[in-house]
Amino acid sequence: MSATYIHTQRKAGFSQIVIRFLAILYFIALAASIVYLWLFTQDRFISTAEFKISQQDASGVTTGLVQLALPGLSDSGSLDSQVAIGYINSADLLLELEKNFDLVKHYTSPKTDYFFRLKSNANLEERLEYYRNRILAHYDKDTGMTIITVDTFNPELSKKIATKLLKNAEEFINVINQQIAEQQLSFVNSEMERTATRVEELNKELITLQNEHNFINPDEVISASLQAVQEMKLDLLRSETEMSSIQRDSPNSPRLETLRSHIRSVNELIDIESAKLSGPEKDRMNQLLLQFKQLALKIDFATRLRTGAETMLEKNRVDAVARSKFFTVIQTPYLPEDIAIPRRPYATVAIIILGLMLFLILRALTHSIFERA
Repeated sequence: MSATYIHTQRKAGFSQIVIRFLAILYFIALAASIVYLWLFTQDRFISTAEFKISQQDASGVTTGLVQLALPGLSDSGSLDSQVAIGYINSADLLLELEKNFDLVKHYTSPKTDYFFRLKSNANLEERLEYYRNRILAHYDKDTGMTIITVDTFNPELSKKIATKLLKNAEEFINVINQQIAEQQLSFVNSEMERTATRVEELNKELITLQNEHNFINPDEVISASLQAVQEMKLDLLRSETEMSSIQRDSPNSPRLETLRSHIRSVNELIDIESAKLSGPEKDRMNQLLLQFKQLALKIDFATRLRTGAETMLEKNRVDAVARSKFFTVIQTPYLPEDIAIPRRPYATVAIIILGLMLFLILRALTHSIFERA
């Protein structure tokens, strides 16, 4: 028997010993994982809640209520649900839950469950990551519902946290609703107030102008003045005609002087009234009429703006109601009675089957390698 053959046999024998030792360690690890699963893993309880965010149908309240009762028909889409999910996963809410329910103490309490408990010295980022693996919310696009799941070591705590999340999510959606409606109405409301103030200021300016010149409508004053001037001109014409007739028939009649005096007076009155009607001065009737007309146009324009703003405000109020989101609770949190995690029998069978499959694969690979060596 050659030395080479003896060396090869010794090498193969040593390899078989190593492989058997590793196999024993492998099965010890499988057995240890099963023992850990049954003896050391802490029981976990999951409580769930479901809600739906819907929107009022613009076609009417009755249709909206019918659609609200049927999943997917009046669903406002996954965007609103993603907003709610983002809020549930936010650090602010998780830290509030940590404070209210003393989550650090709870999740670090199972001292024997090393792999699934929270480290006692975990920093903020590690705690948030741990909470987000235990407190979840996801959107089901088939039903249009958002599902909250809370996983803790205590069934009562799971229910309390799920109830708190549901309540906070509803309050958050209502606040968002209110903020959006207020933002939509704020500008239109301020514009309506501005136009109403402008109309009030212009009306005060009109009253001041009327009080200053002691009349309400310059058109009426001008019409009356023109009529008076016209009557005086007719009177002047009659007086001049009469004076011409007397001068022709009775040149020495004492009535001529009376007529001359009357004609001078009428001419003076005509000049005075005509001067009031027009001229460059600000107190002339044509200048006042222009001021009144311009002010009336401003008042009319401002009134139209106010009416438009009021119409727009009412329209925005109706639209805000039509765009309102409705938070509907489909399933309230319940008190779990069964252990959700771990499912020990199923997990044990899975460990054994997968462990054996992996062992056979590794064994085949090992033999293949040694046969080629």
